[in-house]
Amino acid sequence: MATSTLIQRLPSAGDITFTDRGESHRRQVETFLAAGAIAAGDAVSLDCAKAQMAEKMIFVASADTGAQTTKAFVGIALEAATAVGQRIRVVTAGLALANVAAGNAASPGIHMMISTGGDLVDYNAGSVLQNAAISLEARNGDGQANVIVWKQF
Repeated sequence: MATSTLIQRLPSAGDITFTDRGESHRRQVETFLAAGAIAAGDAVSLDCAKAQMAEKMIFVASADTGAQTTKAFVGIALEAATAVGQRIRVVTAGLALANVAAGNAASPGIHMMISTGGDLVDYNAGSVLQNAAISLEARNGDGQANVIVWKQF
């Protein structure tokens, strides 16, 4: 079930500080089932390899442009999954901490797209893949960056 995109909390008068990605921010989170191991921060795709049509809409795998069945980007995994069928929450719109490939997201404002192994990379205008997110900061030492996920699911 989708979360509300209404403002969940406003700071006290005179205080306009939000301290957590989950506070307000118009973030939307959906729950899916993992098709396999997924790391927290991975870009995830619907698993189009599933045999049953309904399963294609509820199972997600780490997005990977190396396979035709994992290019349907839906969002960024909020937590890790270790087993098939495990519930996993995915940010489908709004703020998320995403895994970013080395050499990408050198600064804020970089448009991002999926790559391999659940990573995001800088958007290539010649690509046929959709724009998945925009960076809000440079990639950190842990290989992650805060991004705004563009709603696509």
